Amino acid sequence: MTDADAAPSTVFLDLDETICEHPRSTADRLADAFADASVEPFFGVSDFRRWLAKVSADSTVELREECFTGIADEQGRDPADALAVARAYEDPDPTEVEFLPGAESALAELGAGHDLALVTNGDRETQSQKLAALDIADYFDATTFTEPGGPVKPDPDHFHRTLSAMGIGADEAVHVGNSLRSDVAGAKAAGISAVWLARSEESVEVTPDHTIESMWDLHEPPWM
Repeated sequence: MTDADAAPSTVFLDLDETICEHPRSTADRLADAFADASVEPFFGVSDFRRWLAKVSADSTVELREECFTGIADEQGRDPADALAVARAYEDPDPTEVEFLPGAESALAELGAGHDLALVTNGDRETQSQKLAALDIADYFDATTFTEPGGPVKPDPDHFHRTLSAMGIGADEAVHVGNSLRSDVAGAKAAGISAVWLARSEESVEVTPDHTIESMWDLHEPPWM
């Protein structure tokens, strides 16, 4: 978008690994879970994230069990091993999150010229604790969480709900997130322009409208 008049009025943002992260990575916690369950590692974080978009559950433990047993079935592994790893995996304390470099000031910069909305795959209780810990809840005019048993990004439902809450059309929004699979594919499915925060490689056949290397890049938004 090069025409200022056509630039989006509203920015949707992912939360985990876009605005904030935990001091210990998902990869570290997954490695610990394999060790604690005495199971030889048979999948990685990319497999975990791929399956998150395929399943739904009423709790984070059940969600992990669905993901891990699905991966085990793909690989011909014993589902008991997958369940053991899922139950050994320790969820991080949601109050121990930290801003990604540039994220805190990017929110202030974006908020000065745009309406902001949060679009996250996390549940309401956990994500609300993160927002409170970071003291950023007031930046967002709408917050869309994953409800128990409900769909997750890349299902466009999250984006449709957020558009409705903001009272805008898809052409008035742009979404920023770190996942090609969840954020970019989900936004595009809803007709929304997508900005990919390229923090890791993903083998997904979807093309973002813009790519940034850091949240610092949002100080001069690529869609302006």
